[in-house]
Amino acid sequence: MAVTLNAIMVIAVPAFDKLDSISFDQLLARQDPFGAARPLIDLHGVRLVTPAGLVKLAAALHAIARDGRTPTITQIDDSVRTYLMRSGFVSIVTPVAEFDPPFPSHVPNTFERMRGSNPLLIEVTKLESGKALPQLLNQIVGVLNRRFKYPKYDAFDAATAVSEIAQNTFDHNCGACGFLAMQVYGTGPKRFLEIGVSDFGDGVAATLMRNPKIGSIPSDGHAIRLATQLGTSAFDDPTRGTGLFHLLEIAFKHEGSVQIWSGRAKMRFRMDQKRGWEFTVPNLPGVHVAMTLRSKTSSHQRARKVDRK
Repeated sequence: MAVTLNAIMVIAVPAFDKLDSISFDQLLARQDPFGAARPLIDLHGVRLVTPAGLVKLAAALHAIARDGRTPTITQIDDSVRTYLMRSGFVSIVTPVAEFDPPFPSHVPNTFERMRGSNPLLIEVTKLESGKALPQLLNQIVGVLNRRFKYPKYDAFDAATAVSEIAQNTFDHNCGACGFLAMQVYGTGPKRFLEIGVSDFGDGVAATLMRNPKIGSIPSDGHAIRLATQLGTSAFDDPTRGTGLFHLLEIAFKHEGSVQIWSGRAKMRFRMDQKRGWEFTVPNLPGVHVAMTLRSKTSSHQRARKVDRK
């Protein structure tokens, strides 16, 4: 699949009320938690946090804690506080971060009992091995097949691509792990899902350079472009290196979107336009992938409108 790339330098930091795959770089640019002696994540004004925002934040907090500092999350809107609890985020990050004001001590256990009860939500899940993946992937297949009306083979194909990305979070990193979350939004023709997968490991460039055939990589953006090519991997094995390529193919087929962030670069692919954009962003350890897919109801509605014209 040929994708056009346009380079864009981020030069402004506008206000935002949603913490997602697009706005997360604004949070880092404003607050620089990685450079602070006492890291503070201020969520003032944020009214919505998406799965991609949740897993990026979880990975960032764990990366900061790995450096021997304890980050604090503050100024959380009441509705966002509730979602952070329900989404499993609080229980995942409580061992490495603090909240101001703090959550009651019983909160993590109370909401953990709800984990898995909503088929349209995958709570933030820590990925340290493949043990948790079968159940998560079955849930993704169920949503795509039964709720989004994808043929079963397409639903399994998408879940396989997500599985490959999720496995990379622990296969390619030592002393780090990954996080996965999913949420379905909207109803009818506006329904879509977002899946976020993040880790706080070595990043794409360092991982690829373990393969002696690849050699030096001049930038994080170049590393991401390499990683989306079929067969490019940290392993000198022609059967490896299918994950990101496969993910883009799935998104293209189903008119979704994909964003990949590693180090100081992120690339966003809009598959309805067959185009990718590269952004220069603040440094973020690890690899962070966000994917959105639309309900087939959306495609059918658009097709009927075209037929009527």
